[in-house]
Amino acid sequence: MSDTNIAGNIIQILAGLPEFLRKPMLKNRLIEFFSLPEDEKKETITNALNAALTIDFNILSNLVKTWMEVLCEFDEEKRRAMFGAYLNVIIASPDIIAELNIDGLLSVFNALSDQNKQLLQKSLHSLLNTLASDGRAKLVNAVPENARKILDL
Repeated sequence: MSDTNIAGNIIQILAGLPEFLRKPMLKNRLIEFFSLPEDEKKETITNALNAALTIDFNILSNLVKTWMEVLCEFDEEKRRAMFGAYLNVIIASPDIIAELNIDGLLSVFNALSDQNKQLLQKSLHSLLNTLASDGRAKLVNAVPENARKILDL
């Protein structure tokens, strides 16, 4: 079984759990993620993004929403580290954005509390301001117009 299939199975199992179980499990996974070496973070994110493409979005959206909420419970440094790890993978393979359900992801983002949306936007903007101009341009060009507006990129 490939790493993407394993990641997909894990994602489906987590997404299918009730929120009171899913939230603490995700929080523990994020704590573990932050302690991984950079190469393992990259592999984890690559597998998660590839697996996300194979999962019904109605199932995936539960997990993404909980992930965003849990991420908001961490401090700015951790949120930036998470977004930075994702951005590094996306900048290296910007075509992955075209394959994701961006409208669905934006819907999930818009369903968050205003406070959580602001926390995530602040962390993302702070991180984007530190990117080299070529990396930032590559990323912004890969993100669809509607997402750029909502995320204020």
